[in-house]
Parts: sequence; structure tokens; C-alpha cells
Amino acid sequence: MKISSASGGGVQHIAQALVSPGADAAVAGSGFGDVLKSMLSDLDRSLRAAEQNAIGAMTGDVSLQKAVESVVQAEQKVQLTAAVRDKIVAAYLELTRMQI
Repeated sequence: MKISSASGGGVQHIAQALVSPGADAAVAGSGFGDVLKSMLSDLDRSLRAAEQNAIGAMTGDVSLQKAVESVVQAEQKVQLTAAVRDKIVAAYLELTRMQI
């Protein structure tokens, strides 16, 4: 399973680490919480950049193409984050259903 279709180095880096742990020494050495924290901070940066580029496109400071690219990139990161969240919630619910 390859996740190279998601654009943005940060998301690819994190997604690859989630799919195949140990793929990168920087992410492999950190805990799952650190990976999630990194993913959320990357999402935050992407959303802020998309917002700034959209405002810049309205004022004419940024090209429309750059604004659209940053918004699409942010949307892909939001979708990836939501998918990871859904998997975490599903795993938690599965754990709560287990009998001890």
C-alpha cells in the first residue's frame, strides 16, 4: 500500500511511517503520540498557509494557482487526519468491547 498520492512532504513522511514503521529513522524513533503531534502541527501549518494564500489571491498578491494548490493540499491533509482519527476511534471501541 503506497500513500504517495497525498501531496506535501510532511504528510507523506508521516503516512509512510504509519504504514511501514521503521521506514525513516527520525519518525521511527519517536512514539505514536509524537507522530500524531507532528501530523497535527503539519496540518495546522498547511491550513494557515492555505488561508493566507486564499486571502492573498483575493487581494492579488498571490497567484490563483498557488492559492488553489495550497487549499487542495490542506484538504488532503485534513482527509488523512480524519482517516487516522477514525481508525484510532475504531481501535479504541474494539478494545472496549473485549472481554477480560
